[in-house]
Amino acid sequence: MAEEAIKKENQSFTGIVVDDGSVKESIRNKHGDVIGVFYFRPTDVGIIERYNEIAAKFDEITAPLENVNINPDGTADEKNEAEVAALKEAEKRLYEACDYLLGGNASEAFFGKMHPFSPVNGRFYCENALDAVGKYISRQFDREVQKVNSRVNRYTHGYRTGKHKDGKK
Repeated sequence: MAEEAIKKENQSFTGIVVDDGSVKESIRNKHGDVIGVFYFRPTDVGIIERYNEIAAKFDEITAPLENVNINPDGTADEKNEAEVAALKEAEKRLYEACDYLLGGNASEAFFGKMHPFSPVNGRFYCENALDAVGKYISRQFDREVQKVNSRVNRYTHGYRTGKHKDGKK
């Protein structure tokens, strides 16, 4: 079915189409409502390194917030220009980190409907979002590794059992 769609697309598209493993994913809240949609490549080997890099730098990303009193809605006191500027700087850093991690404009998909520094159960909303992305990436990698192992086992079974020794099957 997917191959038919690619063939149909190739008829109207004069470029090269390559399956890069990208997927369209909906971001849902705990009630099942879609709060965003984005495209990314969950099995890109580099995504794990980028995720770990972002996780390690999270304190650096949120450093501008150290002296900011964040309101329950994730905003700062509009009268305090320094706090507003610090919040904007932390937002900018976070958006750049998310877009770097997922290779696109994922920050809008995740934070378009809710401010990233809104508190949710004692954590920033962005922390919950990044944790969810990490778990998703882990599940996708596990699934893909199983597929690769299954394919490799199918091709190497005869060699492991000795059935292909001396050209015999």
